[in-house]
This record gives sequence, structure tokens and C-alpha cells, in this order.
Amino acid sequence: MNNKSDRGIKSGWLKCLWYMLLAFLLTGYIVVPFFCTVIKAFETENGYGIGNIQEYLSNPNQLRVIGNTVLLGAASVLVCGAVGIALALYMTFLAGREKKAVHILLLSPMMIPGVIVVIAFNQLYGESGIITKSLEYLLQLTEIPYRFQGFGAVVFVIAYTQYVYFYLNVYVALKYMDYSLIEAARGMGASKLRVFADVVWPEILPAVLTSVIVTFASGISSFSAPNLIGGGFKVLSTQIVRSKANNHMEIASVQVMLLFLISLSVMLLIQFYSKKYGNARSFRAASAGMGKKKGFFVFLCRIVIIVQIILVILPVIAIVYLSFVETKSIMTMIFPRGFTLENYRMIVEKGRVLKPIINSVKMSVMAVAAGLVLTVPAAYMIVRRGGRWNAVFKVLIMLPWAMPASVVAVNLINAFNHKSIFALNQSLIGGFYILPIAYTITSLPLLFSSNEVAVQGINKNLEEASRSLGADMFYTFVHVIVPNIAPGIMAGGVLGLIRNIGEYTMSALLYGVYNRPISISMVTNMQEYKMGISLAYGVIVIMICYVALGLIFKFDKERYF
Repeated sequence: MNNKSDRGIKSGWLKCLWYMLLAFLLTGYIVVPFFCTVIKAFETENGYGIGNIQEYLSNPNQLRVIGNTVLLGAASVLVCGAVGIALALYMTFLAGREKKAVHILLLSPMMIPGVIVVIAFNQLYGESGIITKSLEYLLQLTEIPYRFQGFGAVVFVIAYTQYVYFYLNVYVALKYMDYSLIEAARGMGASKLRVFADVVWPEILPAVLTSVIVTFASGISSFSAPNLIGGGFKVLSTQIVRSKANNHMEIASVQVMLLFLISLSVMLLIQFYSKKYGNARSFRAASAGMGKKKGFFVFLCRIVIIVQIILVILPVIAIVYLSFVETKSIMTMIFPRGFTLENYRMIVEKGRVLKPIINSVKMSVMAVAAGLVLTVPAAYMIVRRGGRWNAVFKVLIMLPWAMPASVVAVNLINAFNHKSIFALNQSLIGGFYILPIAYTITSLPLLFSSNEVAVQGINKNLEEASRSLGADMFYTFVHVIVPNIAPGIMAGGVLGLIRNIGEYTMSALLYGVYNRPISISMVTNMQEYKMGISLAYGVIVIMICYVALGLIFKFDKERYF
């Protein structure tokens, strides 16, 4: 009895210490930095006031930037939603034997960091791109037939990667639908359109609404595409970086507040409608279809799939191909020749060139490890214990979901450009660890969501059996919960690693001499016309990400197939 009592006391102390650590970290690195930005936004030469906000909002050019940001977010949702939902419906109900291979190809874009996609598309469709120069030559044109710049180009690039959110979420939702409802509706003579509107749509709506939040937040926070190919199309994310570069942190803070408010408003609105419509059903029938594989919709979906697969494959082929040729050849020839390993040799042999790869891998692993240490126990506590305080912790963990990457970066700059108790009385800005911290913050919602789903799927009888044998909560968590949710932990960790390794927006704001990541090196080399090295970097990142894709499929087959 005494032993059992001692274990209970020990478990209670561990739980108390855990909550204190979690509260300290979430407060110090999410809440306090945000309020530092709010204070900075109201800071004027004469004290504090709304002068900065008034000045910013009175400028027509800045209002245009705000409008562009909202427009980009809305366009991202519309384009990605249309493509992603249509593909999910086709792959669920109508795809044939080629389904698995096509499914993998359609998921591939989420494995390629956005900055690599932009560089690849620029090498294909830019002013000196392969496809552009080919069209000029074949059609004997004296001028470029199009300009891969501005709003259209930015939306095109975003749609390439972000449609995956809609596709995957809706695809998973359809897997767990009660297909007997479709069969009943079809048996009563309902048309396919009627079945979709009255049966399928209500079931996938929660997944659609979740995808809207993620896609809109990604759209308004996009930096690589607007920065590299946006031309005159300016958005808040690019202006924040410019304000920071010019050391106008008060203006940058105002811009961050506006970006956060836009993202939070949409998130709260979608969450309201999500609660209103409830959650999708969580059971699954064997199989069903929506009719014969005929009709205009099927034809259109197949065309979209073919186009999408071409769009997926072409950038990868272009990057791999061009990484083996000399930069001079890339710049002067339609189809560059003269293959060489020089670009890769420089990366391997020169420590200065190799360092960004090592930095990115190290910082990404550190961020994922720290995120899992925080979110795995948090997911277990929140799912199994509930309660008001656990609900508060969940809100804080998910808050970075409403914080675009540039918001997180500026918050950290304002909070840690001087000594802080949350950084053990150190200044983090300019040091190595500021980027891993930023990566960890933005990874928290992703890691927590993956772990939460995994914990919810555990049979409670396993925990009850462990407790009945005298095990305390800590022992049960380590020896029962963690082994059973290991696939979800690994899948979430790999996704977090992929997201961090090619991150560009926060890196552009926070990198320094000691933590220069591969994304910054890629862009810098491209801007210095060292295309070969830039593209070789891209190939290495793609290889890492595709290996990670294989690991995800291995650890979490149920979710992705």
C-alpha cells in the first residue's frame, strides 16, 4: 500500500512539474513575445500611442498591400479548394488500379519546400526558363510570350503545394464516411449531384473548413513566391521583411498585428461554422461508389490529374537536370549541356558551402525533438484528463496556427533582442538557437494534432489494465501510451522535419552568421547567379524530403492510404 501511495505522490509531483514547465515555455515563447510586438506597435517617439497605426493605415499604398494579402489568401483557398476536393472525390470513388501510384504523386508537393518550388518554376517559366525559351524558339517570337511574375504567378506556385491540404483532409474524411448513406440515397433515385450536396458535402465539411484555415493562413503568410516572383504585387509578409531590414521595427510590428488579426479573424470564423455543423462521422463502411465511371466530371478530373502530375514531375526533373550543368550553360542555352559534378563537389568539399545543409538538418531535428517532448505528454493530458486548464493549454499550443511565420519571427525579435528571463538572462537574437525555437513554435500545432489523433485512437482498456496492476500514470504513459502511439509520433515528427528543413520566411528574418540555413543559401546563390549550387542544394533537400515521405507512408499507412 505504501509503495502504491509513494508512486501516486511521485506521479503527482511529476505532473505538477510538467504543467509548470509547459506553462513557462508557452508563456515565455508564445504569449510574452506577442505582447512585446503589441507594445512595440504602439511605441512612438513621444511615448505610446496609436500614431504608428494611424500613419500606416492612412497610406493608400499600405492599404493596397493589406488588400493584396487578403486577396492572395482568398485566391489560394478558392483554387486549392476546387482542385483538392475534386481530386479527393475522384481518387475515392472513381480511381482504378493506378490509384496508389497517383495518390503518392499527388501528395508529393507537400514534400518539396516552397522556396525550391519557386526556384524550379522560375527555371521553367521565368524569363530565361527552359519552357519560355523553347516557346520563343519554336514560335519564332521576338518577345516573351508571357511574364511569370505578379499575382497570377504567385497563386500558381501556391496552388502547386497548398492544394494538398484540401486533397488529403477530404480524402481521409471520405475514407471514414458511412457509405451506406450514399447507397440509400442512390437507391431512392437521387442524382449524383443531389447525393453530393445532401450526403457527401455535410460529411466532408469539417475537413474542408479545417483546410480553409490552413490554406488561408499559408496563403497570407507566403513569402518566397511574392518575394522572388511577385514583381509589383506586394503583400504584408514581404513588407515585414523589408521593414525589419530597414530597422523599422515599429512599422514591422504594426504589419505583424494586422497579419495576425486577418489570420485570427478567418480562423475564428471558420471555427464558429465548424462547431455549428459538427464533426464528420467516425465509422466506415466497406465500399461504395457514386455511379458508373462516366461523365464530364470524371473526364475533367482525369485531365486535372494528368496536368497536376506533369506539374509535379517537371520541377523535380528540371532541378535535378540543371544541378548537373554549369551555371554559364544554364544562363545561355535553351537546353543546357556539359554535365558536371562540380556543383556537388563544391558542396561536399567546402565546409562553408556544406554548412547550411548541416545547420538546417540540425535545427530541424532539434525543433521536432523539442516539439514532441512538449506535445506528446500534452496530447495525453488534454485528451484523457480534460478540464479548464488543459483547454487553456490546448489553445496556447494551437495559437501558432493563427500566427503566420513572419508574425512568429517578429514576435521573437521584439522579445529576445535583449536579455530575458525566458532565455536564462541571455539575448537570443543573432545566436544559433533562435531559429530552432522559431521552428519549434510553428511545429507545435502540427505535432499536437498528430499526437492527439493517435491518443484518441488508443483503447482505454489498456490504461485501465495497467492501473489495475498497480502502475502509476507516469509508468502507464511511458510503457503503454507511448509505444501504442509511436506511429503517430513518428509520422508527425517526419512532417515537422519536412516543414522545417526548407523553411524560408522565418529564416529570412532570424538567420545570422551561426545558423544560416539551406533555404537562405539557395536564394542567395540564385541571386548571385550561382544557379548550379543553388539547384544542387535543392536536389539534396528534395532527396531528404522524399525519404521522409517514404517513412510517413511506413509509419502511418492508415491515414494516408
